[in-house]
Amino acid sequence: MVTLAAIVLVLSIVLCVHSISGFGLTGCSQGSSCNQVLGSRWSFLLGSIPVSALATGAYLMLLSCLLLLDRPGTEPETKRLLYHLTLFLSGAIAGSAVWFIFLQHHIIHAFCPYCMTAHILGIILAILCIVFCAGRKAGRRILYIMLGLVAAASIAVLQLLTTPRSLSERGFIEEQLILPDPAEMPVIGNPNAEHLITLLFDWQCSHCRKLHLMLPEVTALMNDSVAFVCCPVALSQECNPYIPPGPDSFQGSCDLLRIGMALWNTDRKAFRQYEEWYFSADPKKGWYPPSAEEALRKAAALAGESRMESSMKSGSIDKYISQITELFGRTSIRGLGAIPRLIYNGQVMIPDADTPADMAGLVSSLIQ
Repeated sequence: MVTLAAIVLVLSIVLCVHSISGFGLTGCSQGSSCNQVLGSRWSFLLGSIPVSALATGAYLMLLSCLLLLDRPGTEPETKRLLYHLTLFLSGAIAGSAVWFIFLQHHIIHAFCPYCMTAHILGIILAILCIVFCAGRKAGRRILYIMLGLVAAASIAVLQLLTTPRSLSERGFIEEQLILPDPAEMPVIGNPNAEHLITLLFDWQCSHCRKLHLMLPEVTALMNDSVAFVCCPVALSQECNPYIPPGPDSFQGSCDLLRIGMALWNTDRKAFRQYEEWYFSADPKKGWYPPSAEEALRKAAALAGESRMESSMKSGSIDKYISQITELFGRTSIRGLGAIPRLIYNGQVMIPDADTPADMAGLVSSLIQ
């Protein structure tokens, strides 16, 4: 139990430091599923307190209780208080772990491996602690476990009442931006809509996929007054010099970008089938983006292998990659390095919304 508590304490401290300082974690680069969880509104309490800070405090207290219980000479009265506190913390930890797993599965639709490891180990630790304290009177034992569960429920209720339904980071670019021609790019919505918003996305980005699936409903909610010009960009260092050095969490994105654009240039009807296939997994069951090899096989099956080979060699794709990468770099200012990214009339927005209605509200504020 001491070993488990120490492991989860270290994980909680790492996550807390990440939330406060923003230092990078392996596998949690911009746009990744892990980053989607750690950068979400639900990773904070009251908008400013990292939930990992609360976890750090809880595991530090539990570790102290376990060490003191094992210490020779501890007074019986003190031991009784330590047993009660251990049971309370066990209930709070188990309840909180269940809540945050629920959030990742049902609301954020993404999973953080660091968080999930901490939650699973926390539940195991809580069960072991409850069994360890089983020698106490049953009624008293259940009372303190229930108090801990009530504390966890209070955190969940507080988050539900205070966490904003949508959130965005914004910036403004004063220089003239060269945007891709909407007539040459996939568009979600009416191409003749009053407001055409440029959307930068990476095929492997789970947050981008979540937004992508919302957009048809967003355009309907806004009476087709807006449309989204979908511009894939790669978050891989292989073809994007604006991605900082470090582990490349988006290996294959450059190939996926080329495959998607080659198919679009070859057969736009087939592209729509490919797009639906690529993003078809149920987000509630987890989403694992197809590899570049799988994507190429699918594209070749839809448009023909020889046509895809010819299109992949087109200089127009290299020209597009150069243009969209430069646009990515010019709009990555003042911390606006994440995607998906909306660009409209010199404004840049990194949106975060859980429902199409909430997303429509953010888009309305962008075009006003």
